[in-house]
Amino acid sequence: MKHSQLLSVILTVLLVALVSGCTSGSFELGPGGPNLFLEYSSQSPEEELDEVETQELPDLEQPTLIAWERNAEDFSNRVGDMITLSLPPHGYAGGVWGVGVYTTDSSIGTAAVHMGLITFDKGGEVTIKVTEGREYYGGLLVNGVSTAAYGSWPLSFVFVDKSGRIIGKEKLEPIEISYLTTAADLGLEPGETMRVRIPTDSPAQDIFGSDPYTFDSSIASAAAHKGLISLAQGGIVKVKMLTKKQAFIGEDRNEIYSYDYEGALEAFTLE
Repeated sequence: MKHSQLLSVILTVLLVALVSGCTSGSFELGPGGPNLFLEYSSQSPEEELDEVETQELPDLEQPTLIAWERNAEDFSNRVGDMITLSLPPHGYAGGVWGVGVYTTDSSIGTAAVHMGLITFDKGGEVTIKVTEGREYYGGLLVNGVSTAAYGSWPLSFVFVDKSGRIIGKEKLEPIEISYLTTAADLGLEPGETMRVRIPTDSPAQDIFGSDPYTFDSSIASAAAHKGLISLAQGGIVKVKMLTKKQAFIGEDRNEIYSYDYEGALEAFTLE
């Protein structure tokens, strides 16, 4: 066989080998004639690519930490709708406005920790129900979460149990307050009540009115003024929100100084 014909045959063999999946090869010309060495792979390049892509796909079934930033407005703006949210462990706090009843732009997960339903460390599953808005929302430090007070908001949400029953503010009672906490901080509407625990050794604060009191008066000092507790010993009292009063008359009692207030303002009493 001529040299040119031999070279043509070798090139043809190499081309066929590469097309059929050969991954490497070599050619030697020895005493016995031409020797061709080829290596093959059991997987095609396409199969190897598919395998790599499958391994890199994330598990989309698992809740991610972004769930801790979700609020009711991400799901619904309709009164009566219920939303269940799964929150993974090792969560973090977001903005929350309210006490027991929260604005719909509040972090659902953080509000659930505030209510004592779950913890940031363990996470968990909670269900909320969208409710009517309120004229005022309270703000208190409870269960390690500090919420902020806010004025009127169009919609609220509350938590519900597995039977759909509302988990009310009573779950938080008696709420631990400070000597500076006012009825405004509780976010109550007229007729609503909440039991609070007043700390011991509370310093006296100036208040307005003599039962009823203005809603920005210290609860602790108002309770001592009314004679329900002593500031030294503290204790538990029930705060009841009233409708607006046109004027408040101050009267010094039990070593607590109370001022007059002229003008319409929200009021509260104590039981």
